[in-house]
Amino acid sequence: MSGGPDLTAAAPGPGRRGFLRLAGLGAAALAGGGLLGACAPPAGRKPGSGGATAAAADKLKSLTPSYLPFKAVTPDIPGTVSTLPGVPDVGGGFLKYPANLADGITGPAGKGGAYKAMTPLWGPPPPGLADNAYFQACNADIGATIEFQIADGNTYADKATARLAAGDIPEIMVIPQWEIEKMADFNLAVDKAFEDLTPYLQGDKVKAFPMLANLPSAAWAFSVFNGKLMAVPFPTEPYPFALLYRKDIFDANSGWALPTTADELYELGKTITDPKAKRWAFGDIHEMVWPIFKVPQEWRYEGGKLVFKYETPEWEQMIIFMRKLFAEKLIHPSVVSSKGANEKDLFASGQIIFYRDGLGAWKELLQQHRGRNPDFAIGAVPLFSSDGSTPIMYHNSPAGIFTFVKKGLGAAKMQEILGILNWCAAPFGTKEYELATYGVEGKHFTRDTDGVPQFTELGRKEAQPSYVFLGGRPIVADYVMFPDAVKGNLEWQNASFPHIQKTPLDGIRHQRPSRMSGLQIPTEDKFTDVMRGRRPVSDIKQIAAEWRQDGGDEARDFYMKVLRDNGRA
Repeated sequence: MSGGPDLTAAAPGPGRRGFLRLAGLGAAALAGGGLLGACAPPAGRKPGSGGATAAAADKLKSLTPSYLPFKAVTPDIPGTVSTLPGVPDVGGGFLKYPANLADGITGPAGKGGAYKAMTPLWGPPPPGLADNAYFQACNADIGATIEFQIADGNTYADKATARLAAGDIPEIMVIPQWEIEKMADFNLAVDKAFEDLTPYLQGDKVKAFPMLANLPSAAWAFSVFNGKLMAVPFPTEPYPFALLYRKDIFDANSGWALPTTADELYELGKTITDPKAKRWAFGDIHEMVWPIFKVPQEWRYEGGKLVFKYETPEWEQMIIFMRKLFAEKLIHPSVVSSKGANEKDLFASGQIIFYRDGLGAWKELLQQHRGRNPDFAIGAVPLFSSDGSTPIMYHNSPAGIFTFVKKGLGAAKMQEILGILNWCAAPFGTKEYELATYGVEGKHFTRDTDGVPQFTELGRKEAQPSYVFLGGRPIVADYVMFPDAVKGNLEWQNASFPHIQKTPLDGIRHQRPSRMSGLQIPTEDKFTDVMRGRRPVSDIKQIAAEWRQDGGDEARDFYMKVLRDNGRA
């Protein structure tokens, strides 16, 4: 992971199937009469609009905090500064751990208050506050008590949606963007559940919270809901995912060469796959195959019209290609048979050579496996297109996770909570970041000969990602214990950045119409059936037509109006 939790691995961007089939829970939530139930479309509103809103970046500037950079340390490898509206920077990388850490916060962040915070975790939960010296040490440094209500990241939307529906909201609540996109009436629920942060952070008011002021403006703009600043953002890397491969295994096979076309990828898959050796070429890489075939990230604006990805010839070509990989059994059978196959484990064991994941997985996997296998190495395949022409790459939204504050706590508690989130947002190179990431030296970590923190057994047990979710920070490649990986990561990111595809809506903060959100999972389930040979290729156009009829055309009308309102159509 880079400067924080593995956002992109958990949320690999456009088309993510997600963790919740909201249709099932939505009915129960509405019946419960809670916040989401109270936000059912009122009479007279166009069905399915779901409170969808949009605002151009230039209209958001008056709402967002001033940007006041805080440089604790300078990267050893520079990144790329984005000039594309709403597209994050490449944040640079570090090859050595800072010898002298900066103080990000002067004085206690809190004032003795006690608050509950709901956060996700993709791994074993740590001991609770009473039995966790890491939590106790961080709270002591903050000057307030945070008691975490940690929920399984794989089922997080279930719990978050249910609590919103019931009105059972902790003082601090973290919700990832990829879950929000599937909550049909979140645009309405957000106003009822959470506090407007605009009066506290707008413009130069953020100077009281310098670590929050260090967050990029594009991430803050993405935290605007319904014309108000509603959350503290967690910035993202520019890319939702990459095609990662086992570089050590690949380099050991002199006959293998990285692909530069779709045909070469297919032929390589046939060469690699050897079921007798328990080795397959691929996990379910279809989301990385989208840009290989130049499928638009979502919408394409051409000839005065918006065309959605499902309607393009490139989408059909991608489906047919993936169908061939499945038919010829080049994808691991556990992936084929189960939606819940752990591709990270299959990749780590060498049973698959290529899989699609976020760049954050690079650090995570090295931490888990290089100690047992010193040769374990990962690479990212250089971008290529299906026919060898100039490639494209998708980009992330500028924020991937949001931290919301419960509505109605009062000004004093709001100031204290924002002070706590300011502490949590201290970047790499600060004492606060080290404590929040590694815990207490001598207890949760020791330093190796290069001064790099290394977790003890207690640290691995107690110091699970928690505070890191409560405040975002500029993303950097900070895994200095693996300099080869930092170099490889930054080389790929900087080389890929010129190929990022602009989209018609870049820089416009828009929230999906509810019917479009609800269509994503069932529609892509149908396309998956075609990929896996359960439906004929001839159904592709029919599925797209069903999508248009069930809400896609309504969404197109909404977004065309957004483009016209912003002078883009």
